[in-house]
Amino acid sequence: ARDGAVGWTDSQGNLWLFGGELYNSVCSYCAYYNDLWKYSEASQQWTWVGGSQTADTPGAYGVQNVAAVSNLPGARYRAASWSDNSGNFWLFGGLGYDANGNVGYLNDLWEYNPTAKTWTWVSGSSQTSQTGVYGTQGTPSSSNVPGARHDSVAWTDSSGNLWLFGGQYQDPTTHQSEELNDLWEYAPGTGQWTWVSGSNQFNPVGSYGSSPVPGSRDSSVAWMD
Repeated sequence: ARDGAVGWTDSQGNLWLFGGELYNSVCSYCAYYNDLWKYSEASQQWTWVGGSQTADTPGAYGVQNVAAVSNLPGARYRAASWSDNSGNFWLFGGLGYDANGNVGYLNDLWEYNPTAKTWTWVSGSSQTSQTGVYGTQGTPSSSNVPGARHDSVAWTDSSGNLWLFGGQYQDPTTHQSEELNDLWEYAPGTGQWTWVSGSNQFNPVGSYGSSPVPGSRDSSVAWMD
């Protein structure tokens, strides 16, 4: 049992599930997972594909941009997820475990190849509680990266670019929850993030007039038309 897992559907119509949190009435936090599962509607069977049977597993990041069977995102929940035009799965951030076994908000970007069954750490930090590097709005850069967060929303556009909006961050010192309204685009072809819209500050209010921007929020809903 879990909540806050992420999922994908592959080109064959199989359903994929990653991670999440075990939560019940006895404890406010019980365990985070990083197990990866595939469900075949044709056979009506689950397959445990990867990840640990043990809860609260740290990430195994390996070398950035190098796929390896030993790579594995740390246990987490409420991450963002996408599928690209090549059929690969993508995972960003969430609340969970970094490379050193510390629990916190994450900003790591991962790519999973379901054919090779390998993870690649693509972008972001292997440590928790990282702030964003925004650069110049509208200008892609290899140094740009969204800050740590969970409960963002995500889309993939017709060109295969990954989009990320908003979410929640918690200051590790004050434990104050902060809301975001920044909009980001990630281009898998160039490996670069672009800060597209919204604020690079916490808790901005919405602008509903001639230059509209949604206010900061987490756990919102998203569509593509």
